[in-house]
Amino acid sequence: MVLLFVFLLTIVASFIQRVSGFEFGIFVMMFFPFFLPSYGESVMLSGLLAGSTALMIAVKNWKYIRWRMMGWVVFFNVLFSFLATEYMRSMSNSTLKQCLGVMLILIALYFFFGEGRMGKIFKSKPAQVTIGSISGIMGGMFAMPGPPIVLYCISTLEDKREYVTTLQAFSVVLNIFYTLFRTKAGFYSDDTWLCWVIGIGGAIIGSSLGARCFEIISNRMLKLIVYGMMIISGLVAIL
Repeated sequence: MVLLFVFLLTIVASFIQRVSGFEFGIFVMMFFPFFLPSYGESVMLSGLLAGSTALMIAVKNWKYIRWRMMGWVVFFNVLFSFLATEYMRSMSNSTLKQCLGVMLILIALYFFFGEGRMGKIFKSKPAQVTIGSISGIMGGMFAMPGPPIVLYCISTLEDKREYVTTLQAFSVVLNIFYTLFRTKAGFYSDDTWLCWVIGIGGAIIGSSLGARCFEIISNRMLKLIVYGMMIISGLVAIL
């Protein structure tokens, strides 16, 4: 039953990621902590599957990647994700789930009311350092590095193919480091790797369906549904 849930959730999450460019971790982390053995394993599996999905998209559309804009953001993201991952080892599963609930609600409220209003401030180097640091903390603790990087890419890239594919390149690079950090911290079990293999099948299906809908689906409507679910899931995790 767990493998079936992982497979089905990965189909939906990879579909969302292919259409909107991110949100894989946001979606699956609404569910993984409630049926996987530990929060750490949930974060580990989410990162593995998000990185695998991103790799499929990035390889197919590699010519749209803008590598030069990744340097400072990736460096500080990796630094702070390592610190966040180490800090997680001293926290209980219940505390981490409550922190996740608060983070889900804050992200959802931001995107409901603030998305697109702060784009210009993200182009400077100090802003890139800040984005990388915040994204690293969110990636290390919650498997959700996306929202700050999304704001950065939206403010810098006008072509939607460059936007989506560059986000996938970020995800691939960052999840390589996240996987190393989480493996070192012991956030896995023997079943994690089986779930990953099963999830890759779902990622292939979901990303293929998402590619077909990329040109026609309303991103705004999709986001409203996802963020509404985030608020509900966040309240459940807190309570």
